[in-house]
Amino acid sequence: MSSKLDDFIQEFQGGNRAHRYTIEGNVGGKTNDHFSKFFVRAVSLPPSQINEIRIPYRGRILKWPGDRVYQPWNIRILDENKGTKDSLWHAFHRWSDNINDHIDNNTKLDSLNAFSDDWVIRQVDENEQTTKQINLIQCWPSIVGPVDMDANSVDTLVEFNVVVNYQYYDVII
Repeated sequence: MSSKLDDFIQEFQGGNRAHRYTIEGNVGGKTNDHFSKFFVRAVSLPPSQINEIRIPYRGRILKWPGDRVYQPWNIRILDENKGTKDSLWHAFHRWSDNINDHIDNNTKLDSLNAFSDDWVIRQVDENEQTTKQINLIQCWPSIVGPVDMDANSVDTLVEFNVVVNYQYYDVII
């Protein structure tokens, strides 16, 4: 590989842009709260980890692959407001409330399939063609973060964090 800038420019075929992505999935699980596409300001593809099984053998530790663990997925959402009590923040709270009500401490739904939904994360190129796709299976929010308010904040939109749990993901592309 040459160290000349011109050679690099000639050989490099371009890369993926970090700001080109879409996320689709029903906010509210199967009880769809009419938000299926929404604006996520910051996200990374969710991690998975294969834990190790440590086996002592004659003074050494053999590391053997163990179970795969899917880490919670953190996303930062731009709150979309469709009217009174009809923002994304409200929709995520209704979803969370259906899973475990604030007052009754009970679920309003009868199964995992009722309160979870599959989501699709796509990274796209400049022509909106999918370059990477991951399907999150049986998503549900475990944490709906606060909406920060600040009297000194100007020219900003309301954002909040959500931690999404899921059973596993499929790498499609």
